[in-house]
Amino acid sequence: MTERSPGDRIAKGRAVLDEESRALGLLSLALDEAFSNAVVSILSRSGKVAVTGMGKSGHIARKIAATFSSTGTPAFFLHPGEAIHGDLGVLDRGDTVLALSKSGETQEILDLVPLLKRIDIPVVSMVCERESSLARLSEVVLLIPVSREAGPLGIAPTTSTTAMLAMGDALAMVLLEERAFDVGDFARLHPGGMLGRRYYLKVADLMHSGEALPVVAPGTPLKEVIMEMTAKKLGIAAVTDPGMRILGILTDGDLRRILESMTVEPSRATFLGSPVEGFMTRSPVSVSGTLLASEAVALMETRKVSQLLVVDERGRLEGILHFHDCLRAKVV
Repeated sequence: MTERSPGDRIAKGRAVLDEESRALGLLSLALDEAFSNAVVSILSRSGKVAVTGMGKSGHIARKIAATFSSTGTPAFFLHPGEAIHGDLGVLDRGDTVLALSKSGETQEILDLVPLLKRIDIPVVSMVCERESSLARLSEVVLLIPVSREAGPLGIAPTTSTTAMLAMGDALAMVLLEERAFDVGDFARLHPGGMLGRRYYLKVADLMHSGEALPVVAPGTPLKEVIMEMTAKKLGIAAVTDPGMRILGILTDGDLRRILESMTVEPSRATFLGSPVEGFMTRSPVSVSGTLLASEAVALMETRKVSQLLVVDERGRLEGILHFHDCLRAKVV
């Protein structure tokens, strides 16, 4: 191993990143009408996008297919070698093929293209050589203007694959916008991830309801209210009329403040028999069950509360959301 200083290693690593950054700048400048044509070609087809490539380009093709699928453009990776040995059957006439090849001379892809022509599937290619065989056979050519790979040898696929990946991201994001794909759509496709939970889970998905709700009627003595709060373990009791419309709430915080006041006003030592409405907070914060849980968390933080009452369109209590519920669901 050659002896090098930490500064030398950092400088060499930075040189690679700078070279790839320059390549992305050139790619942006080189973007032309072919990019728009590629977007239109994909949008005009009724099927999926099959992304194909060999070697390192194949790895990038897999990532592009995954990005497409997660942002509203159904896609899958198609191995060109396997395609000509039976996997061609996964393709339908409404599909589009996005083919990646730095040289444009990848034999497995060139063997595949004539078969695609027979079933009327257009080819959009990403190549670094405009005059390559693949470029000549493609309906749309996305030129990747990379003449040299990064690093001391200039051989290993680095700059070219970075540029291909960036081009795939650009396609995916423009397609996303053209399809009016929004945050709700993204969450629907990512229900198991952190982002999905943040933009998919609604208050109604996490709230306590039914028998779990600590509810008391006006006139209920504080002692009974405390017993209800203790039994339901939400740190709150909702005071409602017979129609479940909210009159007020009593929280653990309210009780602490009452107890603190007893040291100043000993006559309130008999407060346990007093009706709840003498101590409750009127007009508490309430939300709809259709609100995103992430938005409910933001509201709790703004209002400095730990619970929110959930009401229906008529203002009737239907649930209680606790901050801890959001923590458990990893919405926070």
